[in-house]
Amino acid sequence: MPILWKRFILILASAIASVDFSSLITCIEDHLMNKYRILLAATLGCTLALPVLAAPSPEAEKASAELKAALRQHHEALNKQDIKALMALYADDPSVAVMGTGPGEFWKGKAAVEDTYKHFFETFKAGSLSHECPDVSGGEDGNGAWLMASCNMKDTTPDGKESREFGLNVSAVLKKDKAGWRFQAMHFSNLSGDEGPPPEDEAPAAAPVAPAAPTAPAPKK
Repeated sequence: MPILWKRFILILASAIASVDFSSLITCIEDHLMNKYRILLAATLGCTLALPVLAAPSPEAEKASAELKAALRQHHEALNKQDIKALMALYADDPSVAVMGTGPGEFWKGKAAVEDTYKHFFETFKAGSLSHECPDVSGGEDGNGAWLMASCNMKDTTPDGKESREFGLNVSAVLKKDKAGWRFQAMHFSNLSGDEGPPPEDEAPAAAPVAPAAPTAPAPKK
């Protein structure tokens, strides 16, 4: 073996012999434990923060309650056929609008919206309209908000003789002013599936008259 290699091996053996392996192992263990502690602390921190991040803020819960209250006030005023209370729930804006279900049911401006509600009043008896909206969703962004609801409605005919039940979907855009949330636009969707009677010119032809039954012969005497 060359002399250079022998010297290298002797130096390496001497270096290894001088190493305090117990101190080295302790150092490695401390290093790993520090990393473990940091990882554990980070994990616990994220776990403890999750309920805080998942829970809605009190402001969000209050806003949701305010939007639902606006819808409830609308239905209550509609039930009482209180046009003044209904129009007070709309924003002080000439561009307010209401949309219905069928073609052409689109009313723009406060005068048109007010006139539309007055026509609504003619379709049911005052005080007979009840509502239940089990599914309501909405959200806010500054002074603007949106609202969607699926409602179950009950009322009676104007003469009070017939009770009715129907589903009503409502969607709305709201604007916040000093008085609270006010409707900027509202859309009613009420699909009953009843197309009504056909026009007179499309009425089905009358059923043909059945031929008279033959007369039985008189019995012989």
